Amino acid sequence: MAYILYILSGLFLSRKNIWIVYEKFCKMAQDNGYYFFKYCMENLDEKEKKNIYYVIDKRSDEYKNVEKYGKHVIDFMSVKHMLYIMSMSICISSDSKSHLYAWRTKPSLVKRAIGKKKELFLQHGVTALKQVHQLFGKNGTSSMEYFVTTGRVEQEIAINELGYNEKTAPITGFARWDVLEDKQSNKEKFILLMPTWRSWLEEVSDNQFLVSDYYKKYSSLLQSPRLNQILKDTNTRLIFYIHPKFAGYIDNFKAAVSNRVTYIPFGKIPLNELMMRCSMLITDYSSVCWDVYYMDKPVLFYQFDYDMYNQAHGSYINMENDLFGNRSTTEDALLNDVEYFANNGFVENEKDRIAAPKYFEYRDNNNSKRIYDFLKNNGF
Repeated sequence: MAYILYILSGLFLSRKNIWIVYEKFCKMAQDNGYYFFKYCMENLDEKEKKNIYYVIDKRSDEYKNVEKYGKHVIDFMSVKHMLYIMSMSICISSDSKSHLYAWRTKPSLVKRAIGKKKELFLQHGVTALKQVHQLFGKNGTSSMEYFVTTGRVEQEIAINELGYNEKTAPITGFARWDVLEDKQSNKEKFILLMPTWRSWLEEVSDNQFLVSDYYKKYSSLLQSPRLNQILKDTNTRLIFYIHPKFAGYIDNFKAAVSNRVTYIPFGKIPLNELMMRCSMLITDYSSVCWDVYYMDKPVLFYQFDYDMYNQAHGSYINMENDLFGNRSTTEDALLNDVEYFANNGFVENEKDRIAAPKYFEYRDNNNSKRIYDFLKNNGF
């Protein structure tokens, strides 16, 4: 039915210069797509935002984040959704176009129409610590017309490794960074521990997970009497934020020896909020490190399985020599860094403060505006 309507009204709709914004599986409204859309709705005049729409499943828990924008919100897989994505001038998202359509694995006229449309890729995180050219590169399986970057280092990666150029990989910054602010409490600091997933552990049994280095290393850290003492002595808490791909294994982690350690599954508290409230981040290879670094907070990298990770995923920078923050491969070394920063007010290293401008071209809360201006300057 939608395709028949498209045939009848497609020419009219195509002239409207429709922009479609969305996020993962059209179920989310919390990442760069959402913040760009929010900027457009709240800062553009009626004429400028007339044909900008956000697609989301109305059954999603995050529908409430965009509900107030009324006619600019389109229900996922509705007839209007089908009609507008076939007529759009461009889609704007932190995910590939495959997330814009429920039957993305099956050939169809709608899927074919979407495939011909241009996309501005907003990304989830800075491209550096994990190779993605086979997926998002100019010759990848989910190539983009435009690839948003955050600074000179990332733009060079987009050009040299992914095949884009200065015109198609603009330095704008991330839309979600416009709202980042330091919200840490002076009364009680907390450290955010957020490791990323491991491709070799996806869908393994509980028994296999329990013998993995990932489980053993993080269990040891969370059970560490030394960590408990550091947290107690410095009146600090630690939040272990479980990656969504490992959510099914959260019950395998034993209760921490310290009441200062809390386990939080993904989604219970918005990640943005945790990053703004934390005093320091401990991660391994997660791109959330850039958000925390952006706010001038210290970042610790715990990379006990670096060789295996590098073999499985690869990286565009040498993490042994060129990484910001402090890097450890053993628990003792990591806890030395935790103790140092906890005893010194969680103040960022001077070397990292000086290096920040090469990673972040802008820190002015105008990233969404730059993205909008880029689109307009390119004829959209």
